[in-house]
Amino acid sequence: MKVFWVTKRLAFGSAVKTQGHIEKLRSLGITHIINLRWSTNARVRQFPHIWLRFHDDEKPRPSWFYGRALNFYRKAMKHPQAKLLVMCHHGRSRSASLAYFFLRISETSPARADHRIKKARLSARAVPAYRESCERYLRRIK
Repeated sequence: MKVFWVTKRLAFGSAVKTQGHIEKLRSLGITHIINLRWSTNARVRQFPHIWLRFHDDEKPRPSWFYGRALNFYRKAMKHPQAKLLVMCHHGRSRSASLAYFFLRISETSPARADHRIKKARLSARAVPAYRESCERYLRRIK
């Protein structure tokens, strides 16, 4: 399991699978998890979490996906000590793309959000189709 920080309170990364991973997350101060994997496990349930499963098919995400993710994110961030991990299988596309969305919600420019994702993990990317559906959602809610 790998964790890549894009802000002091937001990280993306790979799958949480073992009790050792849970202990590592606790030591990092992670308090909330968004699971984007197709599968889940009971260990993730040790944290407040949401399971938004989808395949890494590089197709646009529906509006409900961003709405549910944003609702969870906002509730988590109401707690000053909260730290959120967005996880997928490898921590390169799905989780990085949702971290991009949260950066954009925070009024970060698209270029700056991309930069922060790349700075956190060089091999990560906000998939174009995910980014476009994110931007479309943002235009709708603003």
